[in-house]
Amino acid sequence: MSKVNIIKNAMVVDVTNGTSAKRTLYIRDGKFVDATEETGAAVIDVEGCYAAPGFVDSHVHVFMNHAAIFIEADTVGVQQGVLTVVDAGSTGIRDFPYFEKEVIQAKETDVRFFLNIARSGLCDGQNELSNMDDLMTVEELLKFKHLHGRQLVGLKVRMSSSVVQESGIKPLIYARELSEQAGLPLMIHIGNAPPGLDEILNLLKKGDIVTHCFHGKPGGISDYPEEFRSAVQRGVHFDLGHGAASFSSKAMLRVREIGFVDFSISTDLYGENYITPVGSLMDTMSKLLAMGYTVEDLTRRVTALPRSFLNLPAAKIETGQPADLTLFRIVEKPRELVDAEGVRIPVDRYFYPAASIKQGRQVWHDEL
Repeated sequence: MSKVNIIKNAMVVDVTNGTSAKRTLYIRDGKFVDATEETGAAVIDVEGCYAAPGFVDSHVHVFMNHAAIFIEADTVGVQQGVLTVVDAGSTGIRDFPYFEKEVIQAKETDVRFFLNIARSGLCDGQNELSNMDDLMTVEELLKFKHLHGRQLVGLKVRMSSSVVQESGIKPLIYARELSEQAGLPLMIHIGNAPPGLDEILNLLKKGDIVTHCFHGKPGGISDYPEEFRSAVQRGVHFDLGHGAASFSSKAMLRVREIGFVDFSISTDLYGENYITPVGSLMDTMSKLLAMGYTVEDLTRRVTALPRSFLNLPAAKIETGQPADLTLFRIVEKPRELVDAEGVRIPVDRYFYPAASIKQGRQVWHDEL
């Protein structure tokens, strides 16, 4: 029988109840097991660390050397305490064989993806929806889903003026048909109009995801309160998607004044925004920590919430479940971060990654 690994003194976050408590965790054969007195077990003392189900970043761009924007998956994945990243439309069906071989199969991080409705994805530039003739057919999508559906979480549609150009709202209308035929949700990038956000929101249905929901550009959510409230009531999900120009702390406050929305936290990371303004998923969480959110609630927004949005298996720290863990610290030290508009966000506490554990195996650690 294989030996048990023991993680001592972890402040374990219960993402269902919003609480945390110090516990000792026992792992055998990649899964959590009940407490045991077995001798000879490998013991890791993580005093001062929180332990949570593996973090999920639901919006990144990791199609290295193929897409117009990219960053290496493990750099923003397990090396930042993020066990699962979701590429948001970098690949379409045309280049997917490269994405599968070079990213999904080659990285320690669990990589899922939204498939771009344009066959070329972001591999021929960033105006992929300007040519309606490049959009995949229903038949192509159904065949693709049958062959590659395991890591596929939905379809990506980037609805801003520079992407759609003269196509206007038509790509989204077509994507709605693809979504319904294939039974896949849409992730909608919102930015500069046209098309107007009211047109976009009114086409969305339960399970669809709006990313960049707190951008500070003209025509954002706060300009369409009724359409926003209606979308929330219909079960449309909302995602932060920080990026280089898509998270405004001021816009976030305006949206919160309109009404409650239970948004997930993601980064939209790629090379040019990695150092600043985004930094990492934990840096993004730290900005919200300074705005009054709790450690436990922010952890839920990168674990249970995106997993429910993406229809991924629930991640729980309990007997019989895979031992997939993010270990992190809350560093008590002043620091200055910024949002995507350059607004300074002074913090006196921030998230810091300590280790990534996949099925009981420590795949990366900073310091324990």
